[in-house]
Amino acid sequence: MRELDKQFFFRGIKKTLREEFGDAQSKKMWEEACDEYDRILVEDPSLKEHKGTMAIPAVALFRVLSNRGVDAEELLNGYGRQMGVKFASIVHGITSIPGVSNYLWKNIWKIMDKMSSEELGYRRRIVSEPPEMYGVDILSCPYHEVCKELGSERAALCICSMDLEYMKGFHHIRYERESSVADGADCCRYRLRFDENKK
Repeated sequence: MRELDKQFFFRGIKKTLREEFGDAQSKKMWEEACDEYDRILVEDPSLKEHKGTMAIPAVALFRVLSNRGVDAEELLNGYGRQMGVKFASIVHGITSIPGVSNYLWKNIWKIMDKMSSEELGYRRRIVSEPPEMYGVDILSCPYHEVCKELGSERAALCICSMDLEYMKGFHHIRYERESSVADGADCCRYRLRFDENKK
């Protein structure tokens, strides 16, 4: 098994490639992406410990697809959205259990603090207005930083696309992301509000 095969989030993209390009071409593309992934880590072994390691497969795939004349951004973003929808379904199932969404909302500031912490490689600005709204502006994201460092900044958008979809799954919690660093904005603006009517 190649190292790229172990990357959980990107395993399913093999099916996307197969549907788009057929068995033979998709296998070649995947092998090329595996080689590119290995090459990235050989050239800079310190990336194995980087907080944005999940972005390296995106960069490897982005490079391979782009080199073959494929619209890598569109294909990867579509895959990110598809994965986000799957995760949203799981999130919705869990947060629809009676009491879970209320418990989450009471602890949302702790959750947001943990999920955007400097320990995870983020730089942020908290802009909450409790209890009506909890928000954070992400000034620097580890996934975007890795993609930018490797010269494939737009590859990070597939992770952003997943994020945008799965956060919609929360029962009774309305999520908005108004901008994205990976899309050229000065920050990713996350805003969450409790909404009894949101199913």
